[in-house]
Amino acid sequence: MNGADLVIRFLLDKGVRHAFGYPGGPVLVLYEAIHKADFPHILTRHEQGAAHAAEGYAKVSGRPGVIIATSGPGATNLVTGLADAYLDSVPLLAITGAVARSATGTDAFQEADITGVTQPVTKYNYLVMDPDELLPVLEEAWTLTTSGRPGPVLVNIPKDIMALPIDPDQANAAANTFVRHRPPVIRTRAMADQVYEALRHSRRPLLIAGGGCIIAPGGTDDLIQFVESLNLPVATTLMGKGAIRNDHPLYLGQLGMHGTPQANTALGTCDLLLAVGTRFSDRIIGDPAAYQSTGERVIIHVDIDAAEIGKNLRADIEIEDDAADFFEHILAARPEAYTSGQWLDWLTMLRSKRERYYQLKEAMYRAQSPLLPQYVIHQVAQALQGQNPIVVTDVGQHQMFVAQHFPVESPRSFITSGGLGTMGFGLPAAIGASAASPERTTVIFTGDGGFQMTVQELGLLAQLGLPVKILIMDNGCLGMVRQWQELFFDEHYSQSLLQNNPDFVKIADAYHIPAGLAAGPDDLNRQIGLALATRGPYLIHCILDPRENVYPMIPAGKMPQDLIMPGMDD
Repeated sequence: MNGADLVIRFLLDKGVRHAFGYPGGPVLVLYEAIHKADFPHILTRHEQGAAHAAEGYAKVSGRPGVIIATSGPGATNLVTGLADAYLDSVPLLAITGAVARSATGTDAFQEADITGVTQPVTKYNYLVMDPDELLPVLEEAWTLTTSGRPGPVLVNIPKDIMALPIDPDQANAAANTFVRHRPPVIRTRAMADQVYEALRHSRRPLLIAGGGCIIAPGGTDDLIQFVESLNLPVATTLMGKGAIRNDHPLYLGQLGMHGTPQANTALGTCDLLLAVGTRFSDRIIGDPAAYQSTGERVIIHVDIDAAEIGKNLRADIEIEDDAADFFEHILAARPEAYTSGQWLDWLTMLRSKRERYYQLKEAMYRAQSPLLPQYVIHQVAQALQGQNPIVVTDVGQHQMFVAQHFPVESPRSFITSGGLGTMGFGLPAAIGASAASPERTTVIFTGDGGFQMTVQELGLLAQLGLPVKILIMDNGCLGMVRQWQELFFDEHYSQSLLQNNPDFVKIADAYHIPAGLAAGPDDLNRQIGLALATRGPYLIHCILDPRENVYPMIPAGKMPQDLIMPGMDD
């Protein structure tokens, strides 16, 4: 076999059933191997679409998403998706072609230093210059995608190595020559007594469940058992949505810039903060120094990535562990005589605030023309209630509205771009998510701005015929940019109004995807019914009120208690 055959055999041996990619000159030998092996490759319409589709697949399945791209522009088109996966801890394996070794560094046609370009946005990357190292590098790269904190890894292979004959027996013998060593880490077993001692002295505790609680296999079951055993209030980050059911009596909702009043009140006034699987981004802790200096609180930080512990907030108790191990061992170490009755008043206050917020939310679900985004999301959620759909968003106002108003029914069912906030993520990610679980309905909410960044992937969706229901939330503007310009820039709407949006229904029709327009409540409910009755994809173009803003909101850099929420008096 040659190097390309070895790559495809490796992927098949790892059980890869979906790879997303786009061919080009330096990877033609690899695509010949794909053809010969009848390898399950999905041709996207752009390399960025391939990266986001692989993200969606990985987020739903928990397995590494695989991307294949050619050298130069093919590889550089992956950068946004790799950066997105890096911040959101998504396991990806990117295999890119490179110019021949003899041409490396000569500015050959379609040459780009992709290992240098992607170094800051990958967990690790490789340029394979020795054919004997091809299989060992692939083995290590695959392991790295999921070990510790998951993330993207890139393997760049010159085209002459792909064409070189390789002895499979010799390659197998060298496969495990790469071994990584690291110092011992501080696990939960060594710190459990300190955690319980801190909880014993607490009167206002809060547990934050981040994306790490979703990523860690089985982590959410023990999380729920832990909070129930202690009657401990819990809030989630955006990436942690789905870790606990929306109607759980101890769940305060999402916290952060557009989080719930009760969750942000708890964050601002707690005397003990137990954070598991979250990195305390600026969207959670606006000003870390100010937060750290206000109030006497104990901070316990649990994360699989030691680099994140203490990076933004100094922790009193540091535990390097993944969420599943933490909750398993902290439950096993619970003292028999332990009581948590000292924070009943705290729970009562938070539940009262939650009840008031829920009443305000109900008032947002009013039928009007143009449509309110909250109403659109609520109606879709009601129609899919109990069906455990996969919910995908693009980025912008609609993303926050969905996070606030669509109850997520299970882990790995809320797919969004968190850390990087990548417009254009939604459509290809929804396709990848649906490919991972085609028996479930996937619903994607996307803005008129973000949708047009990767609209070409409608061709792939039509080709695959997956049950992806698209709701374009058309408010004729870049909604989040416009909101900030309204609130903080004296209503100077500089380059945020989208003029001459296309007829999205006609675009869907051009791709042979059924679609309809929803300009009012009756249209919307009829279109939702048609969409869910259609076996494959369906697109609904929703005309929204362009003046609607996302609340609650904490201005950038402000504290949790600086939350803006019309109708909440404190």
